Amino acid sequence: MIKKSNLSILAILTLFCFSLVFSSCIKEEDPKEVIVGEPFQGGVVGHVFGPGDPGFVSGETHGIIIAPVEQVFEAQWGCQGSAVTGTSTQVGFGRSNTEKVLAFHDALPNFYTNPTQCHPDNDGTVAARLTINFENGGYKDWFMPSLEEMNFLYDNRDKIGGFSNVEYWSSCESNATNACVMSFITGEQLSMPKSQLRRVRVIRFF
Repeated sequence: MIKKSNLSILAILTLFCFSLVFSSCIKEEDPKEVIVGEPFQGGVVGHVFGPGDPGFVSGETHGIIIAPVEQVFEAQWGCQGSAVTGTSTQVGFGRSNTEKVLAFHDALPNFYTNPTQCHPDNDGTVAARLTINFENGGYKDWFMPSLEEMNFLYDNRDKIGGFSNVEYWSSCESNATNACVMSFITGEQLSMPKSQLRRVRVIRFF
């Protein structure tokens, strides 16, 4: 006969062993092991910074995570005819670009309810606004990529998957009328009217 005290010890040991087995089944997300195209931290790995890339840190692993293809949305870039100013095409500026664009539109008098004050084709959607409100996999720090950040995505498009043969908005501005797009048809960096509807696939850094 097993005594009650022995039963308690046995139960504790069983629970401990079960915990060890269960924990061994959980895959820890280690940035050192990431591969372009694999799921990671709320999206898919879009690029891993290497020597010579802006964002590369020797001895560390950093890169770009792109939202899953199911999370692609369409929107206008924003107010056609007014310049945001201060955006950059360079790597590392996607987030600040997105925040500047959002702040600009938030400061316009009643833009979201009266968008035609900018241009007859404006419908009140702003890609930066949708991006800042985006959440996936528990992560909320998503932003629209700059044009050079888009370059990495284009180069890795076959591994990432989910891109259509269309133009995608970036977060940089060309002038008061146009904003930057990356063509996933030709790879060209182009400029399109801000009131056009274009696809957006947001990113975050790790």
